[in-house]
Amino acid sequence: MRISEVITVPTLSQEVYKRLRKDIMNGIFPPGKRISIRKLAYQLNVSTMPVREALNKLQSEGFVHFERRSIFVRQLSSQELIELFEIRLTLEKMALEWSYKHIDCVALARLSEIVLEMERKLTSPAEWNELNRQFHTLIYTYAQSKPMLEMLSIVWGRVEPYMNIYSTKLDYLIISQKEHEQLLEVLIKKDIATLHHVLTLHIRQT
Repeated sequence: MRISEVITVPTLSQEVYKRLRKDIMNGIFPPGKRISIRKLAYQLNVSTMPVREALNKLQSEGFVHFERRSIFVRQLSSQELIELFEIRLTLEKMALEWSYKHIDCVALARLSEIVLEMERKLTSPAEWNELNRQFHTLIYTYAQSKPMLEMLSIVWGRVEPYMNIYSTKLDYLIISQKEHEQLLEVLIKKDIATLHHVLTLHIRQT
């Protein structure tokens, strides 16, 4: 586990929650990994209370599960993953409908910068995945819907550990990179029917 600094902020449980959630999404805590409350508290230099509070919240979101006296990162079945990707597709198509008309020249320029940077990071999966998240999140920010972003964040968080495992393969990243370039091209044209088609192929490929 990578702990870069001791937590000194007032909202300890929220900060612990953010860090643990990010570490789960990035695969530092992979699916099936056992989590020790005492060890985490020691590493973060906090008491066990904020760690327990953070884990309770993560449990409510489906990231971890409690089994007797042990806590594990939730390991999804193949059927659950398929269902989550279908939910993701439905939500993202809706978010795209709400956002594409509001995406202006400034947003398109930023999206283009992200895609170019992704091209440069094809041999660095961790950095590419972070840019991938930024790309999609920026698009859906223009839906101007906080509930939509919150739901997408939860779904993405559940599937991202598995996406990170798969996206270590360069062949996948190259294909996915081309799909992002297509999404950007169609966003410029503001063709919602084609956007839905390209997005569907992109998510189904994943």
